[in-house]
Formats: sequence, C-alpha cells, structure tokens
Amino acid sequence: MWTIFRKELSDHFTSTRFLITFALILMVAVVTTYTAATNLRQALEGVAKPSHVFLLLFTTSGQLFSLAQFIAFFGPLIGIILGFDAINRERNDNTLSKLISQPIFRDAVINGKFLAGVTTIALMLSSMVLLITGLGLLSVGVVPGGDEAGRLVVYLFVSIAYVSFWMGLAILFSILFRSLATSALAAVALWIFFSFFIGFAASLVAGAIAPVDNPRDPRQVVANRNAEDAASLASPVVLYSQATSTILDPF
Repeated sequence: MWTIFRKELSDHFTSTRFLITFALILMVAVVTTYTAATNLRQALEGVAKPSHVFLLLFTTSGQLFSLAQFIAFFGPLIGIILGFDAINRERNDNTLSKLISQPIFRDAVINGKFLAGVTTIALMLSSMVLLITGLGLLSVGVVPGGDEAGRLVVYLFVSIAYVSFWMGLAILFSILFRSLATSALAAVALWIFFSFFIGFAASLVAGAIAPVDNPRDPRQVVANRNAEDAASLASPVVLYSQATSTILDPF
C-alpha cells in the first residue's frame, strides 16, 4: 500500500492537471481574502477592534464570497478532480490487471490511492491557510490569539475531511463505472444536487412528513421547519457550512 501511496503522490504533484487546479484555486482564494482584508481594515479604522478579528478574514465576503464559502462550494471539485479516474484509468490503460497480478491486495490499491489523495488535499489546504494567514498579518496587522489559532486548526481538519469525502466518493464512482466521463459526471451530478437542489428536496420531504395545513398554527410551522432542517443535513455541503460557521464565528 505504501508503494502505491508514494507512486500516486508523485503522480499528483507532477501532473499538469493538479498544478493548474491548485494554481487556479489558490489565485481565487488569495484575491478573495485580499479584498476581504482590505474591506475589513477599512471597517476597523478608528473603532475598537473586536475579539476574534483574525477569523473575520475567513468569513468576511470579498467581491463575491468569503474563503469559507469558497471552500464549501468549490472544495468538492478538488476531490472529484483527484479521484474520478483513480481506478478506471488504470483499467482503461490495461495496467490494473498487471498491478493486481502482483502480490498485493485489491483494497491496498484503493487505500493507497485514497491516502495519496488525502495527503495532497492536506498539503494543498494547509499551504492555502498558511498563505492567507500571512497575507492577513500583513494587510490587517492583527496577530491571531491562541483561541483563533486553535479554531483555524480545527477548521483545517474539517476542511480536509470534507474535500476527502468527495474524493472518496469520486473513487467509488471510478470503481463502479468503466468510463471516465461517466464517473466524473456522476460525481458532479451528486455535487450539483447537494449544492443547489437540496433545499428544494428538503422542502418536499418536510411537506410530506410535517405538512402545514394551517399557516397560522405555530406548532405546524415549527415542525415543518425542523423537518426541513433535518432533511437538509443529508447534504455534506450543508453539514460543512454549519460546522465552519460554528468554528469560525464564535459569537
């Protein structure tokens, strides 16, 4: 497994696809954080600085969205890009049969590829958070405290687990489907559903479980709302957004 891990890790770091994806995501994240830091610095001029001001770099919206919203929305694409062709590419290139013919377990192949992807994601997100932290120190001039640093570490681990989940899902589709396009489309379709249509689906489920016959009845309205919130938790995007808002917004 460790041999496959080292080989896949080397392939990730030397592939043009990874370098282009990482450069694009890093550029957008840095620009978003820079605009957020500029707006934050202007808002803090002449006023008493609140506590946990450094965390506002990750939650304050720039021109379009904040860094936390950017990772929640585009993070799954990183995992899908890293995992959608992990197995079926080997199968189409006729290298999977040669690999399995060696004294190696099949689960070791999958585990090695998954661990290589997790390591790549961890290095990518860690470098992004560290770079944005340095950018925030230069632009805002506020040093993060111990509580803020701890929250950033927890946020980093949650983000790695979130993106790794989507990569594992993409690897599963690469096992189930022989075609590269089919596995990629299946993962992207699931991401689109959980990102854009989960609210509509949760509303339908809530209407079936706890319908509101009388809009003036607060008990029915509250029960419907609770059912909708519970149904929306089936989306990893919603779970990640709620987790990051709790971690990065202590107020």
